[in-house]
Amino acid sequence: MEAARYTVKNEPSERTIYIRMEGFFEEEEMRKFSKVALEATDTYGGQPHLVLADMRGMQIASIEVSKLFGEYIGSARQKGVACCAHLSTSTVQKLQAARLARENSPGDDVTVNVVSIEEAHKLFGEARRRLGFTAR
Repeated sequence: MEAARYTVKNEPSERTIYIRMEGFFEEEEMRKFSKVALEATDTYGGQPHLVLADMRGMQIASIEVSKLFGEYIGSARQKGVACCAHLSTSTVQKLQAARLARENSPGDDVTVNVVSIEEAHKLFGEARRRLGFTAR
């Protein structure tokens, strides 16, 4: 299986965190990812911000890893994620991420599945206007 890789890029001027996840995550890798991603989230001090979760190439996670990923999602939502664009090419992975968002953020209405980076940027433009952001 392909080893896990991830990047977390925080763009405060856009109030946006860009996440890229690929490969197969073991528990330790998911813990490291969650720590880094939540550190980026914490920079917003609970204020609304956006997340682009580009999970193209991420493989289906084990139950243990899924639980950790779900906990990350729930924590991030509690800390101000106002819109999260999920980008995935795997239908099963997309369904898994949507289920985790629902389970860990009851009434989750911030997750939107998108089919391209361009669609995510369009979605974020709409979200920024709705939220009163001035960036981009």
